[in-house]
Amino acid sequence: MMDKLIGWLPPALLAITLSFLGMHIFYAGALPAAFSPGQPASVNDAYRRVADIPLGKVEVFNYRRMGFTHGFVQFSPDGRYLAVGTENGDIVMMGTDGRQLWRKQLGLGKISALHFARDSRSLLIGETSQQGSLLNWDAETGAELWRQSSVEQLGVDLKQKTFPGIVSITADQAGNIYAAGQRYSKYADGRSQYYGRIYRLSPAGNITAMFPADSNLDSWVSWLSVDDAGDKLVFGTANWDAGSSVRFTDTMYCLDGRLGSVLWSKNIEPVPPYQNTTMRSSPDISADGRYVAGVSSDGRGYLFDGDGRNIWQRSISRPRTIAGVSINAVGSNVQYTEFGVVLTTGNTYNRANWQLPTPVEHPGGNSMFVFDRQGMLLSRYTTGGMIEQFSVGGDQAVLAVGRNTKTRDTGIHGLYVLSLPDLALISFFPMNGPCVGVAVSSDQRYIAGVEAPLQLDDGSITGTYRLLLFERRN
Repeated sequence: MMDKLIGWLPPALLAITLSFLGMHIFYAGALPAAFSPGQPASVNDAYRRVADIPLGKVEVFNYRRMGFTHGFVQFSPDGRYLAVGTENGDIVMMGTDGRQLWRKQLGLGKISALHFARDSRSLLIGETSQQGSLLNWDAETGAELWRQSSVEQLGVDLKQKTFPGIVSITADQAGNIYAAGQRYSKYADGRSQYYGRIYRLSPAGNITAMFPADSNLDSWVSWLSVDDAGDKLVFGTANWDAGSSVRFTDTMYCLDGRLGSVLWSKNIEPVPPYQNTTMRSSPDISADGRYVAGVSSDGRGYLFDGDGRNIWQRSISRPRTIAGVSINAVGSNVQYTEFGVVLTTGNTYNRANWQLPTPVEHPGGNSMFVFDRQGMLLSRYTTGGMIEQFSVGGDQAVLAVGRNTKTRDTGIHGLYVLSLPDLALISFFPMNGPCVGVAVSSDQRYIAGVEAPLQLDDGSITGTYRLLLFERRN
């Protein structure tokens, strides 16, 4: 009956009908949500611009590309330095006064991770290259202190151009370094093969442990998180196709900090139409190791205790079928904070093929959510565009908002500063191009964002590749 009704509706009325139908289907009986205005005003009187740094020429992408320009940007823990990694392989080190301390080219490799050492004296860089190295450069001078290659474990295929890479880096309070390395091959018959390894290194760069010790993970692993004491490390798996892994088939794992054993793991059942449950920028463990928060690509958020017991599970953008089209808004990023669990969702996609149109936008998409430890929804903010990254400093969350691949509204691009836990808009810095990277200093005094250029449907280009640095006025 519904299909017949949809069939004769005029296009304009059809769009309205589908929008209301979508809202009814998605949110009948769901948790209440507070929505932000569709187009934010420029609210930035609380900050002054310190620097506007060109980052060089970069390939310009359009709306029809799934991947986009990356933004690697981070403040040092002591707040003295701001590091930026570019698509061209440049590392730019600045002081928070806007002065450029040095700028160096990585070489033939592509930057795939960036993280300051705990003592702020050096910058850890992950590269994807024939060697797949983890590098450590002096923060003050840019001099290379040491490097470790992952190619011996992960291998390389020069013919297929599948290179190893260090894709996630973190550190514990003692300065021990943890890194995730990966490589994968895609075959003509659709099969994928994964090669992954997790490394533990001393501050001096010596490898002290690997997981697994004598083989590779047969799962896609692109994220890891460790508690301050270095007692527990968590990572998730994100295999593109079901059945590709035969050994490490669970969704998430918790290891002891010395990578000697699996403390616990979780196999989270998929929800239709997904064949498996994937975590790409998740999970995140609390500093004291007592909680583990996660978000899966199917739009579910989770909180476990440190021993793996499930505290709650919430659906924030569950897949649904409208007018015969399966729609999803991807669960993207998560962070456990003193206020609870902060989760984000991304753009709306057609599950059959992300490039195909969808009848409506997913109402749960392009949003940030805050849940308390009991699983109660405290607040929600909808940006209207993809939350590429977010960074938390004290009682503020800073968001990098980029493309909306459905509405293609460029007015939502920019850097958003929201209060926690209520997600009230404090400041908004509009950008012509998508904002693809963001960072906030630990004292909340400075915020930084990376803008990327975007090719519009008419062929024109909006935005430039640059870094913007702001300082709070009071």
